[in-house]
Amino acid sequence: MMILRCVNTNVMNAVISLCHFCELHGPSVLFVTQAFHEPYDPSTEPGIQQPKTCYGNATGRRTTSSNTAISCEACQSLDPKQRFLCNDHEGRISYLSTQQATQHDVAALVRQACIRSLSCEVSPGKEGPVFFGDEVRGHVLSYTFFLKDAQARGFHRWFSVIILMRDKFFLLNSWPFLEENIQTLVSALQAKATEVYEREQTECPQRALRLTAAHSSSDGKHQQQYTSRSLAELTADKEVFPWLHLKFTWLLKAGADRLVEKIVEGLPMPDLALDLYSHQETEEGFTLVTAKQVHFPVVELEASGSHDANMVAPLIRNVRHLHQILGPVPFLSLAYCLMVGRQLILRGQPSGLIASIANSLNVLVPRPCYRAALNSDQYLDVSQCNILGVEPQIAVPQPSLDILRLDILQPDDHADHSDVNKYIYKITWGDKLPSKCPTILLTMQKAIENTKLNDSAMHYHFIALKEEWLGIAKMVWRVQQWNAGQLQDLTALLQAMGAQEHDKSLLEFWGTSAI
Repeated sequence: MMILRCVNTNVMNAVISLCHFCELHGPSVLFVTQAFHEPYDPSTEPGIQQPKTCYGNATGRRTTSSNTAISCEACQSLDPKQRFLCNDHEGRISYLSTQQATQHDVAALVRQACIRSLSCEVSPGKEGPVFFGDEVRGHVLSYTFFLKDAQARGFHRWFSVIILMRDKFFLLNSWPFLEENIQTLVSALQAKATEVYEREQTECPQRALRLTAAHSSSDGKHQQQYTSRSLAELTADKEVFPWLHLKFTWLLKAGADRLVEKIVEGLPMPDLALDLYSHQETEEGFTLVTAKQVHFPVVELEASGSHDANMVAPLIRNVRHLHQILGPVPFLSLAYCLMVGRQLILRGQPSGLIASIANSLNVLVPRPCYRAALNSDQYLDVSQCNILGVEPQIAVPQPSLDILRLDILQPDDHADHSDVNKYIYKITWGDKLPSKCPTILLTMQKAIENTKLNDSAMHYHFIALKEEWLGIAKMVWRVQQWNAGQLQDLTALLQAMGAQEHDKSLLEFWGTSAI
């Protein structure tokens, strides 16, 4: 069995193969199941897509040509023209089973894995799982097993189920699940084959027949022809391949549902935990463990003013929109204070505009560094929140080294109050920007100003940047705890990680907030 993972979706794009070692032709692939995904179309609105007979051009692909010289029943258990198809209309995926893989490059990978699994890469006893592979040919979990056959040499035939993935870590994390379910499938096949074997041995014992034929040979040489039989004959089950198709399809679908990628920022944090005491067993045999939800700590209090709630509130769409509204230098001051642990006070009306500004800033810092309190009726110090949203009449401290205030002044009565450009944005701060801002801040500003980078790509770019620098911050924090006072070691560490002296204030705030 082979699984090729598609990283761009939450479903594994997989090829599953059952392999067999033929006594005449060597290793061969018997049965292949592939997953075909519907190409993503951004112009299609969700909820109006109609079901199809197949997805991802599943029926439009040609089966790779097999070796026409191989004509024994064992190697061609399935008719080359026969196909099985299952559709997942919700996920818009088709699962297609054929004798050979429908793509030449995939068929080559399947063939290589098949040969290795039934020749050199075997577990002790030649039955059970084994791991092998590399970056070029993929990483493989191979499960080899025997099926009894009264007419075969040694009274058994050798098969394998192989799992081939590009993603080594996904395969290793899925090992227990895959091994358990493959073993269940193998046991079912072995039970069917054993029943046929015992019935044939009862009717005509092959061992005694072969010994008699060997002794009765006139020239003393035993010339025995072994009969090649298909998997359907070995198991006495004409529906064995439809059954395998359903099993393989379930394995692909369940394997994808079992592990879902989640983007986390930096090394594991205390606020990203699993609720191990609250779990349940699913119908598929999984243990469902719920991850504790981690939200941005935004506290929205009741608005104390009498602002007209019926008025259409202007909104800041995202951080790029905020940069456009404020301008490069004011935005840089606002972002710098947030990223190094200073307090931001957003004062003005309407409250919806204040909230949209606060929400647009959360992409700049990791979760532990973002603590917002909106619509507060009194001042809250930095120990309670580092982003405070208040109305104009609320008394707040004067701007200082540690406090930056952004005042949003409403336009005159004749202006359009739903247009964010009509408002006046005034930043007051008791300090000024350093000569060199933190590296990550300058990188983010370049990305914001890059018009060729769309909002979605910029968002994921920021996630990668935060993950990188949060990891550096945690490492620096731990080194400082272990080697207090060793400034030379800290400087060398910063240089090794690509950080500089002007990054220290950011690293200190991020490190202490995340630990």
